Amino acid sequence: MYYKETGFRGWYRRFVAFPMKDEYKLPMINYPHIEKANCLLAYGYIDREAGLTLEVLATGFEQEERCTFFDPPERARFSLPGERMENEEFLLMDDRDKRLSSRYGKKLAGLQKYAAGEEIEKTREMRFLDDSRHPFFPDDVQVYLMRQGLKPEPCWTRISGLAENWIKGVLLNEPEQDFGCHQGEEVAINLDHTEDGKVICYANMNPGRLLKPEDLADGTMLRQAIRTFQAEGTKEAFFEILETLRDSYVWVPCNAVLGEEDQKAFAEMMDKAGDDPAALVGMEMKNQEKIRLVPDILQNGDNFFFPAFITQEDMGQYGQYFSKVKKHFLEVIALARNNKKQLSGIVINAFTEPWILDRKLFDLVEKLESRLVQEN
Repeated sequence: MYYKETGFRGWYRRFVAFPMKDEYKLPMINYPHIEKANCLLAYGYIDREAGLTLEVLATGFEQEERCTFFDPPERARFSLPGERMENEEFLLMDDRDKRLSSRYGKKLAGLQKYAAGEEIEKTREMRFLDDSRHPFFPDDVQVYLMRQGLKPEPCWTRISGLAENWIKGVLLNEPEQDFGCHQGEEVAINLDHTEDGKVICYANMNPGRLLKPEDLADGTMLRQAIRTFQAEGTKEAFFEILETLRDSYVWVPCNAVLGEEDQKAFAEMMDKAGDDPAALVGMEMKNQEKIRLVPDILQNGDNFFFPAFITQEDMGQYGQYFSKVKKHFLEVIALARNNKKQLSGIVINAFTEPWILDRKLFDLVEKLESRLVQEN
């Protein structure tokens, strides 16, 4: 049975046959039986940059909805943009027995480079986004930028991932109004419903309330933001944590690492003490090199986390074994990102009221505007 389909789901990851056109024959001159062929076999995939695309696998001959396909030259390749197929009828090809998947396995393997990752695939399954999707670029959605004092402005945004409470996207065009964001920057996509029940995407670009450094000094505001989110779990509460973190200072536990010469000097002191550790009491050693402070890393199962604490006291007994260094949170993000271990994120107050900033959100926090009042 022939179908007509304008949505990407009619083509995506499916084998379809559709009529051969004369305009296709010249670029496919090296395909076998090109003059006899009256249909093409294709497989639908999504190229993030080019949009919905049909990879032509073979020419064929169709009669009474039964198709015979002719294998193409091994290195031959021909593809068609989904936009050109908008009004075409096509025949869905049954591949439950994996016959087509096996026969054209090599060609399909070449499409793996277009794989978008698990999070993007999940968003492609979200039918509630379909009202906002570009018809031929399924990962692009129209997002309304919202800011007090400005008119809502639609902006095409390419989905880049998923967070706990929203969808991440990158702006594809420069907003006409000053929303405090620009083309190429990441925004948080939220969802709302219109009066007629349609789902729309929007990004709240209203800045949070302004702060003074003393508002953040004792960590009470950050602690309360985390508690509020843990109690309510709302998007607003989550963003309050991110915006507060962006301007906060936190405490990092570090191991003191001596330089090579200082390590030798310390080893000599230990040798002099022999079997009597008490002999070390009162002995002094002046370091000749800079002492490096290396942040400690916590492990939970197979995952590693960079620990940061709101106050020194939040470290508890754990903190007794480390030097404590106060760092701006943006510095902490840089340290965590550049750690030789592949860290899963930053954990705040790991031993009391733990809260984790996932590694995937580092960029978003860095791009947030500061809420601190600028002194004249």
